[in-house]
Amino acid sequence: MPLTHHWLTHAGLRTADNRDAYTQAQRTEAALYFVADGSSSRPGSGELAHALADYLHTAFLQLPTAVLSRDALAPALCAALRDARLELGRRYPQAACSYLLLALLPEAAFSLHEGDCCLGQLDSVGNIQWLNAPHCQANWRGTSSHADLARDPARHRLTRCFSARRQPVPQLSHWPLATAPQWLLATDGFWADLTPPQQSEFLHNGQVTQADTDDDISCLLVSAPRAVT
Repeated sequence: MPLTHHWLTHAGLRTADNRDAYTQAQRTEAALYFVADGSSSRPGSGELAHALADYLHTAFLQLPTAVLSRDALAPALCAALRDARLELGRRYPQAACSYLLLALLPEAAFSLHEGDCCLGQLDSVGNIQWLNAPHCQANWRGTSSHADLARDPARHRLTRCFSARRQPVPQLSHWPLATAPQWLLATDGFWADLTPPQQSEFLHNGQVTQADTDDDISCLLVSAPRAVT
């Protein structure tokens, strides 16, 4: 079933530019959805987030059809991330960003991520089930809930990210395919800085009750089209 996507973003006050970025690319055999969150403390990080999104968009569309399969696509995308580091690291040597990539195939779904962008699924009434854990010192055991992490200042100290200083080491996770999926790719401004009611409000109208937020708030909602009755 074809999916639709909707990008929602709200610029925060911490930086002059919105450092959240996204892209999506569709091929007959597979689809790619991607979000990135540039560091607020490192120069050029917003530019890096957008450049990484553009790089992966182009790389995905140029992949041979033979690698658009459950077993071959993840290694091909990991190779693209390594190539992106070599090219973009020269342009943005001090920058860093978190990223989350979701790949959907007819028979499989998987994600790659480093940092604190998180993947979720929405149920029929709009509740969010978070699927992956952020890479941060506050979650060094990998067992903390998103609600607990949102209250812990140590969540801002990342243990993985995309930067010129290190090779990409993305976490690969495979997910079951839902009958009518609603996937949510969110930056930490969404999952950590908004309460569940504010998250619901943002998903419905792109607005937040607190107009002045420090962090950029962004999410990419990927869903099956609703039937017209």
